[in-house]
Amino acid sequence: MLERAARLLLAGLGVLGACSATVQNRTCPPLDSLAPWAVVNRTWSIETGLRWSNDSLRQVLLGLAEQDQAARKDFGARVMDSSYVRELGDLDRDLAARLSAILDRFGLPTRSMVGAAGSDAAFLVVQHNDSLQKRVLGLARRAPAGEVSPQALAMLEDRVLVHEGRPQRFGTQFTIQADGRMRFAETEEPTGLAARRTAAGLPPLSQYTCLMEEAGMVIDRSSLPPQP
Repeated sequence: MLERAARLLLAGLGVLGACSATVQNRTCPPLDSLAPWAVVNRTWSIETGLRWSNDSLRQVLLGLAEQDQAARKDFGARVMDSSYVRELGDLDRDLAARLSAILDRFGLPTRSMVGAAGSDAAFLVVQHNDSLQKRVLGLARRAPAGEVSPQALAMLEDRVLVHEGRPQRFGTQFTIQADGRMRFAETEEPTGLAARRTAAGLPPLSQYTCLMEEAGMVIDRSSLPPQP
């Protein structure tokens, strides 16, 4: 369950720009399944006994997310290939148009509508399409409690804030520098960051950055706030 949460974090990772292909030799400590943030995430993700109202839509959304991720295989190694970048942009625009049509017809894909996995799939596509983000953020904020992943919502809120030139709230966003390193985006009230991350089902920032480095990204650690 937590491994799935980690994959979703990396899949929709808040990286504004291309990630580095440099692989660092770093092994992260195992995810703590009893940590408060993990309990929040598990509570959202469990689908045992859950019934959703639109399984056909769920399958469509899972298919969109699969296309999104298949196109990003070996992204770091191919990001300097201009033809690849154009193809990826074309795919993202197509996925955005298809998801926009889904929003028009069905509204926001929520947990009760398409299950946790289906809703996560929709948000993954949104994370990679700026044109949808403010619209979906507004819908998500109006959704009943428990219908939207707190982790996905936190990442989306941070993306919108950073794109608007404002400090992020949950510490999910990094920007790429000219030297290829990832710099932590400005964050409001750093002293309360750990508590906000826990409430959103996000691992501690130290674990988050370790996962990024394990995936091959190079973090400018001087940009990180002091961590407990």
